Amino acid sequence: MEKDNLRTEDARPHFYKIIYGEDIKRHMIPPDFMKNLPKEMPNAATLTGPSGSHWHVSVKNDANGTYLQKGWKEFMKENKLGGNEFLTFRYDGNMLFYVNIFDPSGDKRQAPPVFGNRDGKQGQGGPKKRPVGSLDLHGLQFQGSEEGSGQSSRIGETTKLFTSGYPHFMASMTKSSVENPFLLHIPQSFSAAAQFPPLKRKVVLRDSAGKAWDVICLHDKGGHCLSGGWRFFARCHNLKLGDVCKFELVNIDEMQVHVL
Repeated sequence: MEKDNLRTEDARPHFYKIIYGEDIKRHMIPPDFMKNLPKEMPNAATLTGPSGSHWHVSVKNDANGTYLQKGWKEFMKENKLGGNEFLTFRYDGNMLFYVNIFDPSGDKRQAPPVFGNRDGKQGQGGPKKRPVGSLDLHGLQFQGSEEGSGQSSRIGETTKLFTSGYPHFMASMTKSSVENPFLLHIPQSFSAAAQFPPLKRKVVLRDSAGKAWDVICLHDKGGHCLSGGWRFFARCHNLKLGDVCKFELVNIDEMQVHVL
């Protein structure tokens, strides 16, 4: 049983699927859901599970439809699927899907840490990457890349006043953060520890009033930064050079922002 437009509190497109044993090799994207995807279909997609791990899967077309294929088997295996579980797929754009898993009893799966890597295969030897849900980031704080000791000093003073139960980092606004090109650089130590995927994606910034802002998170050789949409957030909150913000990672694709 599938439905291409599952109604949830989240306005982003969803579809759902009940997983049976025969679904282990590939998974069909509902035909009516295809209208939400790019017209020029990419050959790969990224799945994010409840644990925060990511799986890269290939996208294949044939006469019967469009399928998530290579990498889907690993996703099934590492999340212990195939026993009539109920999955919801939330589409976040750029071929990124967030997957919630519900057991046949109706309970939402609180997945144990799994160690999927970013190409849909388990690593052979060497250290395994941990998902956000199992990272020991709570209570730790990361500083953004700053310009000048005065800004770093202000972050240090602010750090003593604020604590958080979520993984978070502090950033002092540089000239490029509040003027063209309006980029907010995320500390590499933070994005690496939180296993941010090495691709362009949409994230949600939520301010202290509860208002949500869609922002593009870019990735390049220098790391990750907030780009498209950050200009509007910065201007609407009247951010100026030297202002300090705290970014709490409350979900894999959502950060709570406190202007300090």
